[in-house]
Amino acid sequence: MFQNIEKKVFIPAFGILVLIMLPIYLVPDKVDSIISFLFDICTGQIGWIFLLTCLASFGFLLWLSTSRYGNICLGGAGEKPQYGNLSWIAMLFTAGVGTSIVILGFLEPIYYVSGPPFNLEPFSKDAYEYAHMYGQFHWGFSAWAIYNPAIVAIAYIMYVRKEKSMRLSTACKSVIGGHADGWVGHIIDILVVFGIVGSISTSLGIGAPVLSTIIREVFNIPESYDFAVSIVVLIIWVLIFGTSVYLGLDKGIQNLSNINVVLAFIFMLIVLFVGPAIDIFKMEVNSLGLYLSEFVRMSTWTDPFGDGTFVKEWTVFYWGWWLAFMPMMGMFVGKISRGRTIREVMWGQLVWGTLGCCTSFMIFGGYSLYLQSSGLVDLASILATQGQSAAIVAILKTLPMAKFMMIFLCVVCFVYLATTIDSCAYVLAGTTTKQLDEQKDPDRWNRIVWAVLFCLLSIGLMVIGGLEAVKTISVLTGLPLVIVIFILMASVKKMLQEDVEKRAQKGK
Repeated sequence: MFQNIEKKVFIPAFGILVLIMLPIYLVPDKVDSIISFLFDICTGQIGWIFLLTCLASFGFLLWLSTSRYGNICLGGAGEKPQYGNLSWIAMLFTAGVGTSIVILGFLEPIYYVSGPPFNLEPFSKDAYEYAHMYGQFHWGFSAWAIYNPAIVAIAYIMYVRKEKSMRLSTACKSVIGGHADGWVGHIIDILVVFGIVGSISTSLGIGAPVLSTIIREVFNIPESYDFAVSIVVLIIWVLIFGTSVYLGLDKGIQNLSNINVVLAFIFMLIVLFVGPAIDIFKMEVNSLGLYLSEFVRMSTWTDPFGDGTFVKEWTVFYWGWWLAFMPMMGMFVGKISRGRTIREVMWGQLVWGTLGCCTSFMIFGGYSLYLQSSGLVDLASILATQGQSAAIVAILKTLPMAKFMMIFLCVVCFVYLATTIDSCAYVLAGTTTKQLDEQKDPDRWNRIVWAVLFCLLSIGLMVIGGLEAVKTISVLTGLPLVIVIFILMASVKKMLQEDVEKRAQKGK
């Protein structure tokens, strides 16, 4: 059972995570104050590091995809892609986003219009325009570019260099050499574990309270049972993604991803055509122009002469969150990208991921801003006084057949996050496995152990409560991975140069 487990990664990572969870359950108030303190340091003092890392990832994408290495196939010569385009797109998108794309898609623009960037007047005309666009920046090209160094590195070592591993430490071997098999490599893999656990716990911490409130609303359950309902929500999630993880990559995750995309697309169409479709399209055309004209400014804005609240609470948080997700997406998308070229993988995941996220924000955010600007529902006041859950319920009540739409949203969110958690559990099991053939899945028990751990940590975050707690988890776990992503960039460059030179010498 434990013969193929990398104990030097599994035991320390699992043990430290358990030690972290204990004070969350035993002394939640003290943990909450510590978390707030650490969030202020990471975002206020060194947040600019996250912005530079994001820009570097985008630059890496442009360089590699336009270089002579872009046509290299991640597999054997002439090998066809392992998965069809639709399944590949569905898996990479649903792995990269979760319930948060729906919940924050509705609510994030309301946060922005209430506290807009660039010192704009709240609820002004400009504030509304930026509010519709800014979420698309945070979930757009820059964000998805962060994944590419890890994706290319993992796919290359697995399908070109034929390494029997999907660990990031192995992908860094060209730079760190023999240290990849020693303590340096083990530290990298342990950081990967923390990044993935932190990122998915953030998604669960955002999603579970909102879904529990919707379920209480639908079935008229008293508010005093809110925490109990949240626990039931998490248990149902564990059962769904536990089953999918048990079935594996082809039978479980691929099928769940395909179902997920269809359900999400139907829900978006309903909101679009029930709402002010023409107004939403007008908002989006305006947002596209604003996105392009302000891209450099948004990418480098640190608000050095202001309080930096917007940058700290949103842009830095998001880049930390995407960085924390980077190992998972690198290993998962790399695993499913056999037979595709480097250029196809890099631009494919960037374009399709961005398109899916921006469409969600276009429709959900556009509908929320319409409700706010027209005076139909004062979402900003509800959000400020009653929280995210109440704001989501208020939005759903404006739709026809409100209770049906609430149930539909619950189903979409359940499946959305189940696919993301599946992917995370799969990758963590792969990270803690010594050797993994390219055609095999990690041990089932290993995958399920990580899925259950996600649930337990998420319950702890709900005990602390508040969006700041889950934001801090992402930023803290993403920060050490800044070093790892730069090592991956250097490693990819070095591997490609070495192998191209070897092939050139053989051809002489």
